[in-house]
Amino acid sequence: MILDGETTGTEADDEFVQIGIISSAGEILLDTLIKPTKAIHPGAARVHGITPDMLAGAPTFPAIFPQLRTMLAGQQVIAYNVDFDARILAQAGTRYRLDEIATSPWQCAMKQYARYYGQWNPKYNSFKWVKLTEACALEGITVTGAHTAAGDCLLTLKIIQNMAAALAE
Repeated sequence: MILDGETTGTEADDEFVQIGIISSAGEILLDTLIKPTKAIHPGAARVHGITPDMLAGAPTFPAIFPQLRTMLAGQQVIAYNVDFDARILAQAGTRYRLDEIATSPWQCAMKQYARYYGQWNPKYNSFKWVKLTEACALEGITVTGAHTAAGDCLLTLKIIQNMAAALAE
């Protein structure tokens, strides 16, 4: 399954404001706003467009956690920039004193795409990471729903499908 989240920001105390999960077939399994305990950083709000008014009636992270845990338990999880989404999930677990979700090791579609695209970044001694929307543009994928959790999951799936098709040739 593919997971993506939108957050209050990028710092060590930031939280999800939206989580999306889709199946490998592209079926949306979860697409929910989440009411955080802290304000959304203006920079994050400019990216995803989620406002406090939109979150007023949203469930809290602890309220959706049982469903999230059930969905992810034992599953192979893919994310575009897995380090970020996994860190925010771990931060939420710590913040709310929730059990860790036992999944198979997560996979990073962004790092896979970086290897596939093949542009070397000597500064970091690795392949250059490419933003999701930029990767879509490079692959000729029409971008719809960018910077929404489920929308980014669907775009990630299209990137994975493109890489698989190209490598199969």
